[in-house]
Amino acid sequence: MINQWPSVIGHFLLAFLLTACASPSIAASAPEQATRFIQTRVAQVLTETAPTAGPTRPRPELPTAAAPLEFATVTPILTPLAMPTAGATITPPSAPVAPPTPGTPCPDEACAHSAEHFTLERPIPEAGMQFTDRTYAYGSTQQGLREPHHGVEFVNRSGTPVLAAGAGTVVAAGPDDQIAFGPATRFYGNLVVVELDQPYLGQPVYTLYAHLARVDVTAGQHVAAGDRLGAVGQTGVAIGPHLHFEVRVGQNSYAHTRNPELWLRPLPDAKGRPYGALAGRVVDLEGNLLFDQTVVIRPLDVNEQTRAKYITTYAHETLNGDDVLQENFALGDLPAGRYSVAVNTSKFYQQTIVIEPGRLAWVIFTVKPPPPP
Repeated sequence: MINQWPSVIGHFLLAFLLTACASPSIAASAPEQATRFIQTRVAQVLTETAPTAGPTRPRPELPTAAAPLEFATVTPILTPLAMPTAGATITPPSAPVAPPTPGTPCPDEACAHSAEHFTLERPIPEAGMQFTDRTYAYGSTQQGLREPHHGVEFVNRSGTPVLAAGAGTVVAAGPDDQIAFGPATRFYGNLVVVELDQPYLGQPVYTLYAHLARVDVTAGQHVAAGDRLGAVGQTGVAIGPHLHFEVRVGQNSYAHTRNPELWLRPLPDAKGRPYGALAGRVVDLEGNLLFDQTVVIRPLDVNEQTRAKYITTYAHETLNGDDVLQENFALGDLPAGRYSVAVNTSKFYQQTIVIEPGRLAWVIFTVKPPPPP
């Protein structure tokens, strides 16, 4: 009888733990579950990447150059938003900076064509993956599980060279353990920030390169487009090696990002012609932007085989449209041809657009908003 007590106690403890763990999860709301998931995953990432005194764990074998990287990379939130408070390389605001006041958005495609500024080169060489990752696009939150994304990702093997997208002066280079260039310190890890030589509408423009394994430049150094800045890594809060790339206009600030898809020069297709891009607005009947709405882009008659694309309009928090376009969704590197673009709020809305090589197509949806949750 004495020998049975450990088994009885073990079963009692197991039942107690299962009950204690199950009850809160049933009562917790979806946002609470999402927050709990993010905090747990960040803690796991930080634990896995923290240096230890013991022997290092063997690294998983990286895929060969010929093998495509199919996994998604995300940058989970680390702490609540906190703007920079000190540092020599940037001029931090004394209080959180409000996004710029929206101007009059482009009414038609002619306006959008005049607003094109595909002035930046890819920050990854041709031998690497130069297409942006679609699973965590600019402005998206991955169904509310992630920090609203202030840049785009280039998924590449660790050590892949990171190149300057445009000519300018390095204003920050190194770890972000003292200054919060993102929502918190130690969020982007090793990074480089370049102030471009060419302003935009009289405002300074900054490009940010984050999660680097190595930094090869110093603050104050002038670089030309294509110069090596460092190497792809996964420092800071990152899952898998990738380059996080941002464009900031007006200030070197987390609240002043723009969608890099509207700045990067379109890549060439198989015949050497440049891909096109799409941008637009989804607004309610009073003209107010609608956030986190799914936009479906289906090919109808295009120059090459491609799949339907699914993106969302920008999340509300600290995200901005272009100063002229005032878009709330955009997508680059689309093969030329005809597409169906659709949104589904209180009902289904659809338009047909044409993507031209090297040009920006424009579409506006004025819709009845979905009912409140």
